Amino acid sequence: MADESQACGVEAVFEALADAECREILDALDEPRTAPEVAEACELPQTNAYRKLERLSVANLIAERTALRRDGHHATAYVRDFSGVVVDYDGTNFGVTVVEDESPDERLARFWTQISEEL
Repeated sequence: MADESQACGVEAVFEALADAECREILDALDEPRTAPEVAEACELPQTNAYRKLERLSVANLIAERTALRRDGHHATAYVRDFSGVVVDYDGTNFGVTVVEDESPDERLARFWTQISEEL
């Protein structure tokens, strides 16, 4: 991952997290899954699963990976790609930052960077 966090569209994140099926998909993505596997795990029609996966992708909440198969027909697998969502409000506008998955060391470094910027 290139950045420790990524700013993204407020509406896209709010819409994805407000959608019960999107939240169910995020729960199911505790391991990489293909769209048909997501549809099966969440008991959704495949067309709905693809639509919800696209919504989650636009909101930067999931990432696409290539699932390698022995037969050479590789598939796209989806993974949850964040550890948190930070919402801020400046009195006029909302802002959203999707915090990417990070190790404890990376989290501590980010924390100290934020503190030093405020001093």
